Amino acid sequence: MAKTGSGEKGQPDYGWRFQGKIVRLCEDRSVQMDESSHLMERALRQMSMEYFALDRCLQCGICTEGCPHTKLETNARFSPRSFIQKARLGLLDLSGEDLWLCTQCGQCKLICPYEIPFLDVMISLRSLVVEQGAGYVPASIKGVLSSLSSAGNPWKEDQSQRGEWHADRDRSGNTSGRQDAVMLFVGCLPSYDKRAQKIARAAAELLQRAGVTFDILGEAEVCCGESALRAGDQGTFERLKAINTRNLAKGGAKRIYTLSPHCYDVMKNRYDGLETGGCQVYPFVILLHELISKGALPVRNGVHKRVAYHDPCLFSKHHSIITEPREVLRNIPGIELVEMEHSGEKSFCCGGGGGGVWRDTARGERLAEIRLEEALKTGADILATACPYCLAMLEESARGEERYQDLKVMDLCELLREGVFS
Repeated sequence: MAKTGSGEKGQPDYGWRFQGKIVRLCEDRSVQMDESSHLMERALRQMSMEYFALDRCLQCGICTEGCPHTKLETNARFSPRSFIQKARLGLLDLSGEDLWLCTQCGQCKLICPYEIPFLDVMISLRSLVVEQGAGYVPASIKGVLSSLSSAGNPWKEDQSQRGEWHADRDRSGNTSGRQDAVMLFVGCLPSYDKRAQKIARAAAELLQRAGVTFDILGEAEVCCGESALRAGDQGTFERLKAINTRNLAKGGAKRIYTLSPHCYDVMKNRYDGLETGGCQVYPFVILLHELISKGALPVRNGVHKRVAYHDPCLFSKHHSIITEPREVLRNIPGIELVEMEHSGEKSFCCGGGGGGVWRDTARGERLAEIRLEEALKTGADILATACPYCLAMLEESARGEERYQDLKVMDLCELLREGVFS
């Protein structure tokens, strides 16, 4: 094989693709491009390294085979392979739905043999559309982003009501300045949504039973910003991040536990100021696992049900939190834990990530419906999860459908509470 050149002495030169240089697209094109193609060219110029990453793709199709959308028997299916090919050719239609179908579950990232950073590219492209008006944004996403920017939550709810779910409950004292204190970062759904508030109440009761001193930010807490980030609104995310980082530091707690995997992921990976200030972020399920393991939270009451556990993508695929939730469930007497067709790292996405929880998706096009069918095949009485988004997506898809009437969707905190208090 002929050599194309040489790099440093003794090192082969693999060409410009692997040298991290800026990619410059050809100025002269023989094909007349429409407006969206011009916008794509501008996007690729602004993101030279993202384009460099996409150009490594060999179009093997492994990402599309692993993508949960492949299981949908509908025209709404999303193909990462096709998306990448269109993007690097400058043919992606930014005025269409394609950019918003991806749930950013991370399955493509796990199985890609060439480590294409598809999720980072998707966020960058959405940022171009959202922040520069370069294409289509679903009305529901626009509404959420507007609410996050102006009110600090997705529904423009009164900020003073954010901690009302806990107003009549003992927080075990003021945690300010205490080294052993725990700060519970509740999140938007458990703060405002009536159904998700049951998760927050169960979590608080479990902490009180275990004698754990904790506090919440209440009205000083705003959305973690994960939805804004995944939708491409970098400015709103940075503002929300700054507010939370400042108020968490004022709270004095060194350990922060989040009820949502989405809050955990974005705070762990993007809230650089927290660790600088000596704070550590963990998912709440890890605290439950620790409390049970050391005997601080005895589980004596039986819950005699067959339970299938649905792994949230941000736990299983992004942070390898797979065994701890299952061990919590196994410690509840009477539970028979069964596994669905897709579990652990290969768990099937509920469709709520990447802004999907805020989009209006018709029946027959919902990933959650496929997940519910997998749960039915196990004969499970309860489909358990550890994510408010997953809970909302699964319950919404099951609602009103006769075949799901005997399948109950519950959060892990709710199940554990039954084992501790019932």
